[in-house]
Amino acid sequence: MTSDMPQRRPWTMMVYMAGDNGKVFSTQYGKLKLMAEMTTAGYDDLAEMGTIGTTDNVAVTCLFDTNQDVTYLVEVRRGGRGLAGSRCRRLPGVNTGDPNTLRQFIIESVRLYPAEHYALVLWNHGTGWLDVDAYATVRALGVSRPIFRRHPLVQPDGATRPIAFDDSSKDFLDTADLRQACAEAQAETGVRLDLIGMDACLMAMIEGAHELADFADYFVASQEVEPITGWPYAPILAALNKEPGMAPARLAEQIVRDFARNYKAATRLEETITQSAIDLTRVAATVDLCRALVDVIAAHADASLKGIIRGLLVGADPVLVFQDRNYRDLGDFALKLARKTEIGPYAAVAAAARALYDHLEARGPAATVLQVAYRPRYRGATGLSVFLPSRLRDVLPIYQDLKFPHATGWDKLLTWLFDEFSSQWPG
Repeated sequence: MTSDMPQRRPWTMMVYMAGDNGKVFSTQYGKLKLMAEMTTAGYDDLAEMGTIGTTDNVAVTCLFDTNQDVTYLVEVRRGGRGLAGSRCRRLPGVNTGDPNTLRQFIIESVRLYPAEHYALVLWNHGTGWLDVDAYATVRALGVSRPIFRRHPLVQPDGATRPIAFDDSSKDFLDTADLRQACAEAQAETGVRLDLIGMDACLMAMIEGAHELADFADYFVASQEVEPITGWPYAPILAALNKEPGMAPARLAEQIVRDFARNYKAATRLEETITQSAIDLTRVAATVDLCRALVDVIAAHADASLKGIIRGLLVGADPVLVFQDRNYRDLGDFALKLARKTEIGPYAAVAAAARALYDHLEARGPAATVLQVAYRPRYRGATGLSVFLPSRLRDVLPIYQDLKFPHATGWDKLLTWLFDEFSSQWPG
């Protein structure tokens, strides 16, 4: 992939398109398709990007893996229909679930398309933080790379985890893989990404934001399942070309606005529209407030407080929940907890919860959450979800590998919350 365009642009947008999905596997349980086919949507998105394409202001690069055993490294050109008209190199089947693939794509894009600012978009199915094995039931014996494979997929909704699934390789990027790829690319190029976007489902979580804060300044993702058509690339690229000096924070907000506008008239999809723009440089303050809330709950832990919190998950006015029933809006949890505890012996809990809610609800240049878009069903969404199930399944050992529970004690909160036999806080 080479370019004859100017050597340095205001922006380079890198889109990592893991489109090798939708295969039907033969298993001991019969024929099984784990997830929806994405290659068609990939061609459609490349055609949409091609209405703008690479310009003097913005380079658009894509690694597009298909379910046809071929991968393309693409510089998207204007007027191209899919791959036609764009500059691309055909590669043998590539494993998009290998962190080295993502690392090399970032490094090559930065080397060939230097810019003042860089945005990386991870494009695929997405399912939040939960790094369990989507391919456990179909993986052949003797696979050499176990990648975070201690737990099989045991989700009641049949969902898969977490992003960049590759059916041919039966592989995906887990949280550790994302950290590795971003860290190694940053070390190799000396470039800190300005924005990481997730054109995928369920990825706007405090756990994921905390993991990515070392590698980028801004984060754009959806709390809920996205429509299969995903982001509207044409208006996003058009806006960036119209204002090539656009600051990264403004681009994050622009993506949210364009996403909301794109689905405004799609009434059939209205119930599943959310999108958030997050300032990763301020996520540490959010994490500190979560830690403060956990600490004060621990100091007042008793059966009554446990009952109040559990009631927020299953009661008449439950905390806002998304299609994955383990994921709830962090700010809505804090607000409802503050309201339930503000009178009585738990005033300190109410104060800590209110401080977290106020922090998440704030907007503006000094806020963690810059902008949130949602449809009426999700009124009250504050932009970041958190792992808060109504009952705890066999996933806590995986959760404890993340940075967020280590920094906040959230795993201990969950352990206490679902311990049926004790009101004591776990040591």
